[in-house]
Amino acid sequence: MLRKGIFIETMRLKNKLNCFVGTVLFSIWIGIFPQVCLGDIKPPIFTVLPTIHQNPNPSVPLAAVIKFATDEPVHTVINVSDGKRVWDIEFDSSYKPAEGLPIIGMRPNLQHQFYISIHDIAGNKTNASKKLNFKTLPLPSSLKEFPPIDITVKHTDKMEPGITLLSVRRRMPGNGHRKFNQSFGMLLAIDAEGEVIWYYRANTRISDIERLRNGNLIYLTQDYRAIEIDLLGNVIASWYAAKRPYGPEANSIPVDTTTFHHKIKELPSGNFIVLGSELRLIDNYYTSETDPNAPRKTQKVMGDKIIEFQRDGKIVWQWNIFDHLDVFRIGYRMLTSKYWMMRGFPDTLDWSHANGLSYNEQDDSLLLSMRQQDAIFKIDKASNEIQWVLGELNDWPTKLQSKLLKPISDMKWFYHHHSPKITPSNTLILFDNGILQARPFYSPLPPAKTNTRVVEYVINEKNMTVDEIWSSENSENNVVSFAMGDVDWLPKTNNFLVSYGFLLPQDKINHIRWDNILDFRAWTRTREYTHTNPPELVWEVVMENNSKENSVGWIIFSAERVSNIF
Repeated sequence: MLRKGIFIETMRLKNKLNCFVGTVLFSIWIGIFPQVCLGDIKPPIFTVLPTIHQNPNPSVPLAAVIKFATDEPVHTVINVSDGKRVWDIEFDSSYKPAEGLPIIGMRPNLQHQFYISIHDIAGNKTNASKKLNFKTLPLPSSLKEFPPIDITVKHTDKMEPGITLLSVRRRMPGNGHRKFNQSFGMLLAIDAEGEVIWYYRANTRISDIERLRNGNLIYLTQDYRAIEIDLLGNVIASWYAAKRPYGPEANSIPVDTTTFHHKIKELPSGNFIVLGSELRLIDNYYTSETDPNAPRKTQKVMGDKIIEFQRDGKIVWQWNIFDHLDVFRIGYRMLTSKYWMMRGFPDTLDWSHANGLSYNEQDDSLLLSMRQQDAIFKIDKASNEIQWVLGELNDWPTKLQSKLLKPISDMKWFYHHHSPKITPSNTLILFDNGILQARPFYSPLPPAKTNTRVVEYVINEKNMTVDEIWSSENSENNVVSFAMGDVDWLPKTNNFLVSYGFLLPQDKINHIRWDNILDFRAWTRTREYTHTNPPELVWEVVMENNSKENSVGWIIFSAERVSNIF
């Protein structure tokens, strides 16, 4: 029955198109456009009139669904007005209006009007007889449920156009609020004015978010899942790390790894590449980051892997840091960080802490960021070989000495960084958290003496050299991002979009030590800089809770500028 219906509909469309083409050709030949063509070209018809409903999925409350039915597949144009703005949303004939058309991009707590028209393959148009009305829900009013959004700088004429998509977290200071902190995740889309046009609420922390080629979003969770959703928040597909400590996940595809964490990317092949990990027992291992002669013992050590897997969960390629780096090259906070211990792996040391991964299609290579190693690796995917290493030159094993990039000027090194990427100019940008400013077993600087920045390097792979050519440092106002951070190059303006992760309170910076940071309320910001010397700040959104009634802080894991969310 279904095949017969599809066949009849296909033939009807084919006849209508042939009729339309024939009519046009005939009119050109005789100079008169006939009124009929084998029994009329009729415009499409609404067989069920349009209605609008609140999105039934509560995870995306700032959305609606319009439904109607027609006598044939149609191209739909929906004109939207909220009293301040007017815009169009279009859906091609692959969408099925009877199943619902997603309405995304509305501001909160506003009355909206919708004018609907449908168009057939020949260009005939039918307008809906009545407009639709819909009022969006207000945003949550509690500072525990929604971040404060404050636009402090805005030069629209110098900004990259589009919508800013943020991966947002909340946290209460201290050790007694882990469940509160980890049971919340939010994806948030705002315009240049800071107005919210879409958000998605999850019941777990979210790290990386990526826009897929099919228009959906994929994100990683703290409990080692990768989830693909549409813009109404509906789960399209999900995968989980099969060896995670939380067991299997219903209706999800297992992938043979211990974790998913930090970053996931869609490759040109349609496969996914993600950061995973492996736990090993290491004998005679360090117990101190400051005293190399301290007693040793057997330790659980977590190292990172890069995993490429298909949509069916099959791993088709992987790379393991244990195979390429001496496990006895340690970094600061390997012993003191409780990163893996808070994520289901008791007494496990955070040895490498990969936190950034990007793919370069031009030479089939990967950039891998290792926070605890204060280094970036370029990896040739075909051979698995490390092509170069960028980072402070101390204490590298002999086999990697020839891979180290040498600075050609008096360059400032980065520390506990994030988000390395190659720009179209073939330079490298990264978010330099700049904390500690030292490697074991040298004395680190206190937080008040460190500074966070964005930095750009030019790398000569032939000569194996590196040079710093740009930095945002002059405009940073001495902020310190203890964790997280992201930077993206923006294609139309050549600007940089920077999210600052976990910022330490500036008014208390002289009282903060590296061992008591988590006792303070965090804040965050996202900035857009021009790629000039000196850089110009053209946009800034700040999320800072100054209320004395609660101590919830807000953090941004990453930010991305997209042309539009719908």
